[in-house]
Amino acid sequence: MGFQDDWILRQIDIVSRFVARLVFGKDEVSYEPSDSEVLSETDWIFYQLERLIQEKCLGEAEDLLFDNLQFSDRYTELALDFYTRLNRLSDRELEEGGFSREEVYDGFVDIMTRLGVPVEQFLS
Repeated sequence: MGFQDDWILRQIDIVSRFVARLVFGKDEVSYEPSDSEVLSETDWIFYQLERLIQEKCLGEAEDLLFDNLQFSDRYTELALDFYTRLNRLSDRELEEGGFSREEVYDGFVDIMTRLGVPVEQFLS
């Protein structure tokens, strides 16, 4: 991992923890599907994202996240969880999924901004 990739990894981690603390009052956000027998839309998206990450279809997973954008705390939690998971993948795993650390960074900034969480000002 190069210096730039390491910097990006740390920035995403720091800012996602900041957002988790600010928005949810937690040190870290991990999306947990509801216990209900009926899946909510965000639960369904979560399971699809989980499958696509395992299959190394990272671009498709990110497209799914953006295509189903919802303005809710649950969706913000889902987006934070998704980018935290991507950020924890090794550079090799990201590459196998056709993704780069920079794309994780750009996607994270983009979706948080769309959700009204201006993380860009903290990433410098």
